[in-house]
Amino acid sequence: IPELASLGRVFRSSKPVPLTESETEYVVECVKHVFEGHIVLQFIVQNTIDDQRLDNVTVAVESDDGIFEAAGEIAAECIKYGDTVNCFTVLQRNMDVPLATSNFTCELHFTVVQVDPATGEEEGEGFEEEYPLEDLSIGTSDYMARVAVPDFRSSWETMGNTHEAMDKYLLHAKTLEEAVASMVDSLGMQPCDGTGVVKAEGKSHMLHLSGVFVGGKSALVRSQLSLQSGDGVVVKIAVRSEEVGLSQILVGSVSG
Repeated sequence: IPELASLGRVFRSSKPVPLTESETEYVVECVKHVFEGHIVLQFIVQNTIDDQRLDNVTVAVESDDGIFEAAGEIAAECIKYGDTVNCFTVLQRNMDVPLATSNFTCELHFTVVQVDPATGEEEGEGFEEEYPLEDLSIGTSDYMARVAVPDFRSSWETMGNTHEAMDKYLLHAKTLEEAVASMVDSLGMQPCDGTGVVKAEGKSHMLHLSGVFVGGKSALVRSQLSLQSGDGVVVKIAVRSEEVGLSQILVGSVSG
């Protein structure tokens, strides 16, 4: 997309996130494209109403955490019945504010043009319309690429503990498998040494994770998980990375 070329190379892209139910009049999904200093939100919009055409379609997003501000948008010029078209919103990151989970309210904005379902010809004047969408979250895993290391123990020792962060907390999970899946999902990192699989009937598990955070910063996680009867899973986590601030972000992203 020529208008987005100046943002540079995309670091990673998310899977599509639904922002509506699949049976609604307008079906919207969002793909989050992460760059060093921006995030491009690709909204995939489908028109399911046979007597309407949607013109000048955009999605307005708002958040009050100060991490991002809307820096531009590319509208979908026209979405006919049955068509699925993309529109884009560009968010610029405030590099002075530490990254944390950001929640955005989203609203679809467009002009409705009534048309003859049989011919597609316009019938009357268009009018402005707004349609509320589900909130959108941008979290730690969106900034992390799953990158394996060939030798976790060696990488862990080489990284050193200069920028290490540690914590202990209770994770509300019924099984070790559920806890491991939750941590992998929350952090967006790659299990190493086969530790993504929990041995049957085990009461404890050691999880090793590796990844690269936006900006090209490597990160490693060692976590001891212990199943507590009826209480959840106790997690002892240690994170090593190239910046102590990043280690603290990762430690804090999975607690609870």
